[in-house]
Amino acid sequence: MYRIIMWTCKIEIDGKEAHLGSKTLKHKITLAGFPLSFSYQGKWVIVHITGILIGNSKNKKEFVKDLKGSSRLINFELNEDFFIGTIKEPIFAKTIYNKDLIYLAPAIINENGKEIITVGSFDKQILSKFISTLEKNYDTKIHYIQERKIKNISIVEQNPELTDKQKQAMQLAIKNGYYNSPRKTSVENLAKLAGLSFSTFQVHLRKAESKLMPFFFEQ
Repeated sequence: MYRIIMWTCKIEIDGKEAHLGSKTLKHKITLAGFPLSFSYQGKWVIVHITGILIGNSKNKKEFVKDLKGSSRLINFELNEDFFIGTIKEPIFAKTIYNKDLIYLAPAIINENGKEIITVGSFDKQILSKFISTLEKNYDTKIHYIQERKIKNISIVEQNPELTDKQKQAMQLAIKNGYYNSPRKTSVENLAKLAGLSFSTFQVHLRKAESKLMPFFFEQ
């Protein structure tokens, strides 16, 4: 059986000083997205991005308002939680947005400004330059660098459609550290915070996860 083997890296950066990370931190939301395409124009890298926003409605509105006031934003359109936008990144990001670099899963920028990026390349040097650029400009933590067999790539195909109750369950779980490692809370505690029975809350959370996990999952 034919297998695709490439160099891959999962890296976490402290984005408190970064364009998007500083704003997810300020407004306490999580952003998950992909670069769609990019170009180099003078001292900037122009990047088209898409993805979803996760958080309560008020915080998302404040995030979008803040983002639209940025001189580095060219365009940003939001439909419920799904967005498409165009931003300007400094020219040093040429090694981050590179034709020989493949984003294997959505970049996750959480409400603490932490950004997790999973990328791959057939050329190890391209991956090394990507890592060096991030290490030079941000505090970084490398989860792994390795050759791997790639079976699939998670791509933003469509906005996962969650009901209001499913969104609320997911937002409560994220806010209270349910997905941290180690976990900071349990489903029982989350159900109490939500004012729901354990079984009802668990159903809402599991249904939300079943819709979101294919969106985030890297195979």
